[in-house]
Amino acid sequence: MIAKTPVAFPDFGRYIGLTMSDIPTIHEPKKDSSPSVTLPDPGHPANAPTEQTDSARSRTYVVAAGQRFGEYEILGEIARGGMGVVYRARQTALDRIVALKMILAGRLANADEVQRFRTEAEAAARLQHPNLVTVHEVDEIDGQHFFTMEFIEGMSLDQRLIQGPLAGKPAARYVRILARAVHYAHKQGILHRDLKPSNVLIDADDEPHITDFGLAKRLGEGGSGKTRTGAVLGTPSYMSPEQAQGKTAEIGPAADIYSLGAILYELVTGRPPFRAETPLDTVMQVIDQEPVPPRLLNANVEHDLETICLKCLTKDPHQRYASAEELGEDLQRYLDGDSIHARSLNMFDRLAHVLERDTHTADFSTWSSMVLIVAAAVFVEHFAVFCLVKLEQPNWLLLGARVLLFVTLGFLFWRHRGERLLPTSAAERELWTIWIGYFTTYFFIVIVIRLLTYFEIAQPHPDWEARRYFRDLLPYPFIALVSGLAFFIMGSNYWGRCYAIGGVFFLAAALMPLDLTFGPLIFGTLWGITLLTLGLHLRKQAAVLEEKRAPTAVLLSQAATVNYRDASPG
Repeated sequence: MIAKTPVAFPDFGRYIGLTMSDIPTIHEPKKDSSPSVTLPDPGHPANAPTEQTDSARSRTYVVAAGQRFGEYEILGEIARGGMGVVYRARQTALDRIVALKMILAGRLANADEVQRFRTEAEAAARLQHPNLVTVHEVDEIDGQHFFTMEFIEGMSLDQRLIQGPLAGKPAARYVRILARAVHYAHKQGILHRDLKPSNVLIDADDEPHITDFGLAKRLGEGGSGKTRTGAVLGTPSYMSPEQAQGKTAEIGPAADIYSLGAILYELVTGRPPFRAETPLDTVMQVIDQEPVPPRLLNANVEHDLETICLKCLTKDPHQRYASAEELGEDLQRYLDGDSIHARSLNMFDRLAHVLERDTHTADFSTWSSMVLIVAAAVFVEHFAVFCLVKLEQPNWLLLGARVLLFVTLGFLFWRHRGERLLPTSAAERELWTIWIGYFTTYFFIVIVIRLLTYFEIAQPHPDWEARRYFRDLLPYPFIALVSGLAFFIMGSNYWGRCYAIGGVFFLAAALMPLDLTFGPLIFGTLWGITLLTLGLHLRKQAAVLEEKRAPTAVLLSQAATVNYRDASPG
C-alpha cells in the first residue's frame, strides 16, 4: 500500500518531498497498526524534542511548535513521511526563517538511513543557483542528523495547478527556468531523478525553485553506486521509461529532461502524461504507452509547445533533447516567437516510430533458437504440401504432413519449456491467449470447411484441375486472415513490425483465391520468413541483454527493490 504523508500546513505541504524510502516498498509485509507511545527522555528538557516508538519502527522523532532544537526554534511542521520530517523554524542566531529537515527515526536511525539523508543534503549543498533551494547547514545535534534550507514563502507548482491548467507562455516560462537550473545541476554532476510539480516551489516574485534532492544521484565516477540494478526510483507519473524499468545504468540527464517534459505536459493540460489507478499500473503505462498529444486535451495548446513537450517524452532517451540547456533554449525560442528546433512528427515519422516500438520481446529472448527451428519446420511442411498437390499425390499424405507438423511443434515447445509449460509472466499470458485463440480458430476453420464441402454447400468449379484438393486448400486464405489478425494484435503489445507482418498476411489472403494451389507455398513462405525475422530479432535482444548483464552480474544477484514515491499531496 502507498502511504500518504500527513500535512500540518496545507500551504507548505509540498515544500520538501521525502526520500523514496518514505513510501513503503511494494510487497512489504503489513505493518502493525498498534498505537505509538511517547517515551520520556530524562536527558532532555521539557520543551526539547522527544522520541516515539511503535512495534513497526524502533523510534520516531516528535517535535512540537515552540520547542527548541539547538539554535532553532520550531514554528510548525511542514510535512513528514516514513523517514524524514520537515519543520518551519527560526534560526535564532541569525533571526531568519528556514526549513529544517531531520531523520524521523531520531538518534536510532540506521546507517543506511543516515547515508541516504546525508546524500540528499550533500547533493543540494553542492548547488548554488537562484532557482535551486539553498542548503544552509548540514549537521547533527546529540546524534540527530538534520540540515536546514532556504525557506520559500509561497506555494508549490502542484498547488498552483489546482486552479487549472496554465496558458502556454507562463507554462513555458516556468519550465524554461527549471531547465536552466537542472542543466546547472547536471554540470555539477548531480541528477535529480524526482522532478515533479510538488517539488517546485513558486516564490512571491513568481520564480520557480527546485527542491527535494532525496533521490539525487551523482553522475559519472562520483556516484555512490548504492542503487541496485532493478531498483525503481521516482514518482510513477513523472519518471522516465528507463527509470520505470529499473535500468539504473541507463539513467542520465535524459531522465530529468523527461520529467521536465512531464511537468510541462501537466502545466498545459492539467494532468500528468500518465496516471492510472495504482502506481504499478502507471509504471506500465509509462513503459508501454504513448502520451495523448496535449492539444487533444487542451485545444489552446500551441503546436510548437506540444512539439517541445512530446520530444521530451519520447521513450528513447537519445531522441530527447541532448541537454536541459537545449530544452531551455527551445522554450526561449517559443517564448520569443522564433522557430523552434524540435521537429514535429509527420505521418511517416509516426509510422516509423510505431514500427520500431519494442516492448516485451526482450522477455522472450531465450526463445530465439526454438523460433528459428519452428521457422524451418513450418516452411518445409507447407512446401511439401505444395509439392504433393502439384504431383497429384493422395490426400492422406497432405493430412499426414499437417499432423507431423503439429506433433513437431508440440515437441519443440515441450523441449524448450520443460516443466514450465504454463505462462509465468503477464507478457507470456497475453501471448498464450493470442496463439491459443489462433490455433482454436485454425482448427474450427478446417472443420467448418470440411462440413461445407461434405454437405455440398461449397464446391469447386467443375473444370478446376485441383478440385480433389479443394477442402485441403480452401482453408488457407482464411487461416492467413487469422494469422494477420494475430500479428496485428502483437504489434500493439510486443514489436511494432508485427503490424507490417499482419498487413502482408492480409494481402496474401486476398491473392490466394487467384490460384489456391499456391496457397500452401505462399502461406508457408510467409510464416517461414516471419519466424526467421522474429527469431533473429530475439537473438539480437538476447545479445543486448547479455552485454548489459555482464558488468552487473553481482548487482543482479541482489533482490530487486521497487520503490514508488507517492504523488498525492503531502
